[in-house]
Amino acid sequence: MPSFRVQTPINSPIEYVWALFDKDLLSKLSPPFPPVSINRFDGCRKGDLVQLEIKLGFFSLYWDSEITEDFQSDDKIYFIDEGRRIPLGINYWKHEHILEKLPNNQTLVIDQISYSTSSKFLDILLYPLLWGMIAYRKPFYKSLLTLR
Repeated sequence: MPSFRVQTPINSPIEYVWALFDKDLLSKLSPPFPPVSINRFDGCRKGDLVQLEIKLGFFSLYWDSEITEDFQSDDKIYFIDEGRRIPLGINYWKHEHILEKLPNNQTLVIDQISYSTSSKFLDILLYPLLWGMIAYRKPFYKSLLTLR
């Protein structure tokens, strides 16, 4: 099963960063193309649902995820979303959103992705697209989550 990890250090304390993980942040992290609408955002706690609509001209793709786990301690906060209705031939999606406390009031934001399709060829073909979709977030994380 393909997986990858994207890490972004942020110059803000973990509590500040966590407080900004909301619908507004998700909308700002979405790439400009294709346009994405957030049709539902319950939050980042176990049992919450997130429903996205990806608009591709005359038709739309739908991406629904459920938060299946969440955890919070002084040094680490995370939640996991797992795909329930996923486009692009993806039949398994797991996205671990992890915040780790670093020294000097800094936080490491980690996106850990695991996914699979019914084809190894499609797994490989989608890898750069999915990696790029997550790596695209790095400068936005830095600008939106840095304490001013």
